[in-house]
Amino acid sequence: MSFRCVGTGYMNKLWILILAFGLVTLACEPEEEQIGKSGSMKLAFSSDTVLFDTLLSSRTSLTKRFRIYNPNNMAVEIEEIRLAGGALSDYSIIINGKKTKSVQKEVLFGGDSLQVLVDVDIDPQDEDTPYLVKDSVEVSWNGNQAHVKLVAWGQDAHYLNGQAVCDETWTADRPYVIYNLAMVEEGCKLSMEPGTRVYLDNGASFIVAGSLEVKGDTANPVVFRNTRFDENYQEAPGQWGGIVFMASSTGNTLSHAVIENGQIGIGIGYDFYESENGVFLGPENSPETADITIDHTIIRHMSTAGIFGISSEVYAWNTEVYDAGSFLVANFAGGTYRYEHCTFSNVASHFNTTDPMMQFADNIVLSDEENLVQDLSVSITNSILWGQGEEQLLISNAGGGQLDTTLVSNLIRSEQEWPGNYVSDERDFPGFADPLLFDFSLDSLSFARDKAKAIGITDDLLGMPRDEKPDIGAYERIDQQ
Repeated sequence: MSFRCVGTGYMNKLWILILAFGLVTLACEPEEEQIGKSGSMKLAFSSDTVLFDTLLSSRTSLTKRFRIYNPNNMAVEIEEIRLAGGALSDYSIIINGKKTKSVQKEVLFGGDSLQVLVDVDIDPQDEDTPYLVKDSVEVSWNGNQAHVKLVAWGQDAHYLNGQAVCDETWTADRPYVIYNLAMVEEGCKLSMEPGTRVYLDNGASFIVAGSLEVKGDTANPVVFRNTRFDENYQEAPGQWGGIVFMASSTGNTLSHAVIENGQIGIGIGYDFYESENGVFLGPENSPETADITIDHTIIRHMSTAGIFGISSEVYAWNTEVYDAGSFLVANFAGGTYRYEHCTFSNVASHFNTTDPMMQFADNIVLSDEENLVQDLSVSITNSILWGQGEEQLLISNAGGGQLDTTLVSNLIRSEQEWPGNYVSDERDFPGFADPLLFDFSLDSLSFARDKAKAIGITDDLLGMPRDEKPDIGAYERIDQQ
């Protein structure tokens, strides 16, 4: 066995390489950024005020945000970020995923920024009118202090979650907020005074098995809408279910109402019935015919339908329906339907559909595949039926039921002949004032002016008087003198 020794010269070179590598490694380690202590170091803020829309009390708001910027070359240690109202504040801040009322010793590197999230959960104050809820976020560093104002308006409300309602009157004192559902029981009546506001949470529906009397006026309509008030939700369809009138519901009136941002504005003639295959929706069990009268009402921004009727009786006048996903009006399985001085338009819409938006049929296939057929009566007078497709009206008695149709002095987008009516397939033929802004009143050159038949309706949707030559549709054009 033999051994070979490594010479001292080689070992010296090896140690030099190891030492050099160590020095290079140490030199590559990042230096910790120095924290500046000078009071002259400034921070910048993306906003000086965080403003929330009107918020319902006892509901956590959506989250708003602002940023704190460090424009300096050196880091700054923010001594504290806190709510001026402390632990009693309705607001909360969220920093680095932690929801709190204050944060201490937050280092912000030079050229970097910090996101601050803010939400608010307003305690009820037993007030009918909206009230101001304000606070501020205080930011302290190097002897400096800055404030970002927090501003919201709170609104107390009556809350319903699955409650039954019987023989009540709702008033304009404060909104009625519905979670899941509220129901007017069979044999009971609910009245709503002018200015009543009904806000429905996501997916909630308002069920009427008895009768509903909505008594708004021109200045104070009764409003049914979603619970979100921020800008992105002002015209967003599909945020709640709908107003559903069961087949047992009779004697309903909706006068001067606004119904918006749901799935179905008015659904009428529904019933739940049992068959050997389960429980289904339809009019099967009720001996009654659901009925409703609608006037001076706007139904808009619906993900499915404006008015959806099954084997029911509907009379609507001075009513406007626009911006729906599938139907402006769908009246199926027969029934009696009468529309006078109405404007139905989907020419400008959240939805791209060329299908007929006004559909009437004597039959419907129920959930258990049964084909329900009843006689159908359709009367439409002095109304505008318009949409994106070239055929906007479909009336069918394919089920074999008796069909009675009366169409007089309407403006219809269609390629068919509808005797006694005005027909065109040109998109802009009616002459709406500004359809892109959902303004379906008539401009000064509208074809619909003075073309209606006088039928005794003396005002329009807005309460303006109709003259001896009334205009077609829900609006009467009155030129400025």
